[in-house]
Amino acid sequence: METEAFKIEIADGVARCTMDGPMMNAMGDKLLFPLMEGLRSVLDNDEARVIVIRGEGGNFSVGADLTIMGDKMDPVLMRDNMQIMGHLIRELHEGPKPVIAEVDGWAVGGGFGLAMSSDITYATERARFYLSFIKLSIVPDFGSAYFLAHRVGMAQAKELALTGRIVESEEALRIGLINRIVPHEEIAGEVMKLAGKMAGRSPRILALTKRMLNTAYTVDLQTLIDFEAHAQALAVLAPEHREDVKKFFEKTQRSKE
Repeated sequence: METEAFKIEIADGVARCTMDGPMMNAMGDKLLFPLMEGLRSVLDNDEARVIVIRGEGGNFSVGADLTIMGDKMDPVLMRDNMQIMGHLIRELHEGPKPVIAEVDGWAVGGGFGLAMSSDITYATERARFYLSFIKLSIVPDFGSAYFLAHRVGMAQAKELALTGRIVESEEALRIGLINRIVPHEEIAGEVMKLAGKMAGRSPRILALTKRMLNTAYTVDLQTLIDFEAHAQALAVLAPEHREDVKKFFEKTQRSKE
């Protein structure tokens, strides 16, 4: 699904998903439902081999629309929507398709969680990461606590979540919250260049590699080694592996001539 608030462009295996909603991409009625339906459509679309998630208007997303919070919020409706969004967040993180987040400006609350669900996170020099939950007397959602602890370690995660301190881009890079800082004028091109390179690789190998890295957090070394052996035995049978080996030797031969 595509609306003015959530736009999807698919080309050359890359699904570029752009939030363009009101109030700095707040996740209210105008953005949240198109966001959920749009992400589901991209996750189910075989043409989309790599997913890019970004925000328009100088911000990623400020998270929940506070105008519908407080007394106006129906807790049952909120729970149901959070469960739907939670499944999407998990599939973005654990599913077979690589996900790249392009963060400019604010990534707040649920917007922070959405950004952190990515496999690779590029941010601009003006990016700001803000776990605002504690200051609203609510708990982290959209997987924020999980992703934060895995990226920066438990001690750092507790400090950020329990204080609600804003993290600017330089600190985010230093503590491992993001992968790279790119000038805001260049980030869109850099992200699409990266996504295009990844989309040109074998979807099967991208999925297995991503699964292997995610699995590494939850199993012992011997289990991972066993997984490697079975996965590699399948990988070497694939035609794309044999083609890559052939290209390697052809390139090596040309360099000698």
